[in-house]
Amino acid sequence: MECEEIKKMLAMNHEMLMVLEHFQLAKLDYAKNIKIYTSIPQGNVQIYIERLYSMGLIEKYSGSSVKRTQAKLKKTNEVHKHHTYYEITNKGHYILKDMTEREYIKHIEIDCLKLLSLKRIRKDCPDRCKKLYEMGLMDKNYEPTDMGFAVLDLARRRQIRIL
Repeated sequence: MECEEIKKMLAMNHEMLMVLEHFQLAKLDYAKNIKIYTSIPQGNVQIYIERLYSMGLIEKYSGSSVKRTQAKLKKTNEVHKHHTYYEITNKGHYILKDMTEREYIKHIEIDCLKLLSLKRIRKDCPDRCKKLYEMGLMDKNYEPTDMGFAVLDLARRRQIRIL
């Protein structure tokens, strides 16, 4: 899979992006622990891990024990592996570094930009708001997130006609 396809998939699915970001923070982790830290259902976490693994963004950890120096979120100094641990690859780091508002603006429609900028329209279009929520540009209360504001700001700087 090409990098542009991967970036589009991550931009369209904020939960999968959160799982990849978790790996950057934790360095080494397993599905159940990711569920605890991200509040994403474990079944979804497992699906996202499989997708990220197939794309080459994460890889299986091959050691027999896990030390806190390797897994930043571990509470004990060293544990024997009881789960399948994964770690982020260099490709994953580079893809994650490129996930900025510039990547989102490539995949967002003008109608969705209107929804981000005008609060009165949001209540009338729940299906479009759901798409923005899945992208991580809008929260559950129909308010733009920090990334949503960054995308709006970039659209205005590029003089994309929203209204």
